[in-house]
Amino acid sequence: MSLANVPPVPQSAIDAGLFIQELAPIGGSLVGSFFVGVIPLIVVLVMLGIFRLPAQYAAFTGLIVCIFIAIFGWHMPAQQAFESIANGIVFANWPIMWIVWNAMFIFNTAVVTGIFDLFRRWIVAYTPGDQRVVLLIIGMSFGALLEGVAGFGTPGAICSAMMVSLGFDPADALVFTLIFDTTPVAFGALGIPVTTLADLTKLSPMALSAMMGRQLPLVSLFLPSYALIFFAGFRAGFIECWPLALVAGSSFAIIQGLFANLVGPELPDLIAGVVCMLSLLIFVQFWKPPYRPEFVTTTTVSIGHKDEEKAGDDGSAAQREHDDDHVVQDKVAIEEQEDPATEGADKRTVSTQGGDYEEERAIIKKPSLLEGAIAWSPWVSIIVVVIIWSFTKAANVGQVLVHWPHLDQRVWITLYGKAYAAVWTFQPMATGTAILVSGFPFHAIVLLQGHSPKVFVTALRRTVVQLVWPVLTVSFIMALAYLYNYSGIAYTVGLTLSSVGRAFPFLSAWLGWVACFLSGSDTSSNSLFGNLQVVAARQIGLSTVLMASTNSTGAVTSKMISPQNLTTGVSTIGLQGKEGMILRRTILHSIFLVCFIGAMACVQQYGMPGIIPPEQWQGPGK
Repeated sequence: MSLANVPPVPQSAIDAGLFIQELAPIGGSLVGSFFVGVIPLIVVLVMLGIFRLPAQYAAFTGLIVCIFIAIFGWHMPAQQAFESIANGIVFANWPIMWIVWNAMFIFNTAVVTGIFDLFRRWIVAYTPGDQRVVLLIIGMSFGALLEGVAGFGTPGAICSAMMVSLGFDPADALVFTLIFDTTPVAFGALGIPVTTLADLTKLSPMALSAMMGRQLPLVSLFLPSYALIFFAGFRAGFIECWPLALVAGSSFAIIQGLFANLVGPELPDLIAGVVCMLSLLIFVQFWKPPYRPEFVTTTTVSIGHKDEEKAGDDGSAAQREHDDDHVVQDKVAIEEQEDPATEGADKRTVSTQGGDYEEERAIIKKPSLLEGAIAWSPWVSIIVVVIIWSFTKAANVGQVLVHWPHLDQRVWITLYGKAYAAVWTFQPMATGTAILVSGFPFHAIVLLQGHSPKVFVTALRRTVVQLVWPVLTVSFIMALAYLYNYSGIAYTVGLTLSSVGRAFPFLSAWLGWVACFLSGSDTSSNSLFGNLQVVAARQIGLSTVLMASTNSTGAVTSKMISPQNLTTGVSTIGLQGKEGMILRRTILHSIFLVCFIGAMACVQQYGMPGIIPPEQWQGPGK
């Protein structure tokens, strides 16, 4: 696709005073305009990765640069530029951060009440106590569950905190959680990215789901081995753990592929995550990797915790457990005991560090069936409520469409030959509200356990402290993304990349990568470039289904470097302001995976065209 194929701007749009997006405003050169247009993206990456600024400052700097380029380079009226920024900030907070707020509140409630410790004890009791096992159970399968129902950075924040509590280095925990939070993303939030892409492109959602289900499972299959090699090394990660990686990869990939092709986009992540977790939990009851002391799971024991509970458990005890100077971080080495007196319990050696406490022995019993149910209650509640919420379309109740002033239908998308809608969909019953409601049964369990209502105040305070900077970061990055779109810069970048002819399948993945880096969302990536992929595919003579799908599957590979996900992820593990360090560790993985997706798209387009479903395919036998 080139400038020659762009539809002419109608005189009616000019007469109506619409802002006409320019595709080659810098000296009339598309390539020159491309290089100017990517400057805001480069600024964000450089500020994060090289100058090591916290994400909120990097995003704000990128936004300021984008404002100047949009107004003085793309000649966007200042009023409309700032209206688009406001639109992005509002969208960032509702629905995106509304989801994150409620998920984090439930997580913090579990932490301050000790139910998180119970969940951790359940994991320790029913796994071999090896970080390589926990990496796949929590980082991969449980993360896929959270991505399947919520998304928007919650897997990184919650799963990394779980893994840190089991002895993982905080940076390792977040890096590998983000690496795993790739293949589930395209079907995240019960398939919203796919259904959004179908609505925009007018392609069959089943065709898009099936095509993604013929790309992502291949990545899912090798991703456990890939992550284990980088986490533990080739010998300890692959040679010693290949059966574990095979069980995780094959169980997730097979279910993901089957559901994406036979059922639709709503359930592949959720069901694949459940099957993967159950498969791993059952498998490690009969097989475990060779013992290596460096990968033994560790945990923290709060000395005097029982006395604090007896003192009334008003929430302050739980807060002190995590925040007070009197908390002692104790390494607990797992040692299976043969003593019949401790049968049914795991005996741990506790060596205190950082305090004047004597070494003592602690016996950690396996949780009972009731304790196990309580430990899993917050997550099961979220999954059940969100599924019911989605399939009953409760989010549409009370929905209000807000037409953004001076922006809605006041911008002409030159590339597509139509006016740009700017409608903020306010849904009081959005997914974030579903997560809020899912907390009610969990909060009832908390109160029935004898906890004071003050624990909810403590949990809320922790949530506010954790999410102050993420809210600002996400607001800035979404403001930048909206300005990037409405000014026309995004379409200049997209048109340039789509002008490469038969090499487009490879760069198709990179278009999604760029869009998701900006927005942190596969849904937003599909909204931005999904239609461009279809237009370019028809111009070049490629499969529209494959190119649209590759936009989404390429986008998932940049979730791990998006400022939105980085800042949410570091909020729970004490690495606030260290987003640049995480970026430097994930960016090469992101580039490798997007290149892999692009190469796969080339093979499927030119070597295996029969694998691509027709545009309006509705499923097998339909």
